[in-house]
Amino acid sequence: MVRARIVLTISASDPTATDGVQADLKTFSSLGVHGAAVITALTGGGAPATALEPALIQQQIDAALTAMKPDVVMTGTLPDAATVQAVADALRRHEVARVVVDPVLLGAGGVRLVDDATVDALLAQLMPLALVATPNVAEAAMLSGLPAGTWDEVRLAAEQIASRGARNVVIKGGRREGPVVTDLLFDGSDFREYSTERVPIDGVSGAGSAFAAAMAASIAKGETIEHSVAAAKAFVAKGLQNAYDLADGTPALHHFYRYWQVRPPQHDPSDR
Repeated sequence: MVRARIVLTISASDPTATDGVQADLKTFSSLGVHGAAVITALTGGGAPATALEPALIQQQIDAALTAMKPDVVMTGTLPDAATVQAVADALRRHEVARVVVDPVLLGAGGVRLVDDATVDALLAQLMPLALVATPNVAEAAMLSGLPAGTWDEVRLAAEQIASRGARNVVIKGGRREGPVVTDLLFDGSDFREYSTERVPIDGVSGAGSAFAAAMAASIAKGETIEHSVAAAKAFVAKGLQNAYDLADGTPALHHFYRYWQVRPPQHDPSDR
C-alpha cells in the first residue's frame, strides 16, 4: 500500500462545520490528504470557547502521533495560555518538524478571543516551532505589537513575527479593504505578494482557516511554501465563488466545489 499524506489539525470543534476541526478535515479531504484532528475547545452559539483540560489535549496529541506520522501538524484555535503550553510541549516531545500555526485571535467583527497571556504564549512557545505562521492583518498587529494599516507596516509586522522564530510568515489580506485581496509571504529574507480579485460575498466564516488548512495540505504533499500559498489562495477563492446558503442567507464556503454543487431537491421531503 502507498502511504497517504497526513495532516493533523489541533483546534476547536465547531458544530456548524464552517470552521474549526470539522472544516479543516473537509479541506484536507478535498485536497487529497488524510486528515486527523485533536480538539482543544468546544464552541457554539456565539459563546466563548470552552477549553478542554490540557492533560486531555496532550492525551489526544500523543494518541494521534503514536498511531501515525503526520507530514504536517496545523494549530488553530488555542483558547488560553495553558492550552498553548500543552500543545507546544507535546509537539516538542514528539519532535514534530513541520508545523503550520494559524493564530486564531479575533472572531467575527474583530471581537478579541484571547487574552495577552495567550498571545505571549503563542509567541514564546509556538512561533519557534512554526514552519509557517498565517495570521490575518489584525492578528499580525496583535502578534507584532505594531500597526498594520499600510502595506509597509504589514511588512514590518511580518518581520517582527519572523524574529520570534517562525521560518515563514504569511499575512492574510482578506480583511483589508479594496477590490483586490493581497496576501504577503515573508520567508525570512524576501517578500512575495499574491493577489486575486475579491469575491463579492460577505458573512462567510472560516475562510482564513481554510487558507491555512489548504497550505498545510499542499506542504504535506511536498510542495514548496511559495506554491502552497498560491494553491491555498486559489482554493479559498473557488470555495467562495461556489459558496452556498446554510440558512436564511448565511453563506458557507464550499470545500468540495470540485466534486458536487448544491442543487434544489427533486422532491419535497414531506412527500415521503
